[in-house]
Amino acid sequence: MKTLISIWEWIVATVVVFIYFLWFLVTAAIWPHDTYIKWVRKGLAILFKLLRIDITVVGAENIDYEGTQIFMPNHVSMFDIPVVLGFIPVKFWGIQAASHFKVPLYGWVLKQYGNIPIDRSSVRASYRTMMDVVEEIKNGKNILILPEGTRSPTKEMMPFKKLPFNMAKKSGVAITPMAFVGLYDINNKQSKHIVPGKMKVVFGKQIDVETVNRLNENELRDLTRSKIQELLDNN
Repeated sequence: MKTLISIWEWIVATVVVFIYFLWFLVTAAIWPHDTYIKWVRKGLAILFKLLRIDITVVGAENIDYEGTQIFMPNHVSMFDIPVVLGFIPVKFWGIQAASHFKVPLYGWVLKQYGNIPIDRSSVRASYRTMMDVVEEIKNGKNILILPEGTRSPTKEMMPFKKLPFNMAKKSGVAITPMAFVGLYDINNKQSKHIVPGKMKVVFGKQIDVETVNRLNENELRDLTRSKIQELLDNN
């Protein structure tokens, strides 16, 4: 039964994404970026409703709606990025593996949204991307980065990479920790199933600029990880 439900969910997702893709293909060239983002969010909200995935946002008051920040969530599902595109209520740009941009339809949406590809196979290329992102942050862009670098195969977080915290210190902005609670049971790396259910997008209290500047990379990494773990444990 679970397999039949999942097959139906995949059919629904494919049809909705295809319809939206055709629409955006026509409108992307004429819509301003803000309008495009607004309709991406609406489309994703419709998609999750059709998939019977009930998403609740918790802690939105912890977001700095006027300033600049780096969002850092855990990474458990292929739905992580669609969730943040649909439910982070401020404009932001994401850093994602370059391979994601090669996925049909999905990669095209990422490019139109303005997300930034990073080549994880090359340390030099990753560093160049990081320095470009630092400049974007200094120019006022909110950024989202997944500090684990890849989806965890379990509900437990994987070790965090150092590069995001090097970037945070060079940027000199606050970090907003985030957690996807319940998403692993809906879809995860170990299964192709999509299981209808409830999840939360939880925003934690920011790690302020003073703390970001004071701690070294390892300390900042460990603090951020502990903050995200608290969100997972308490929600």
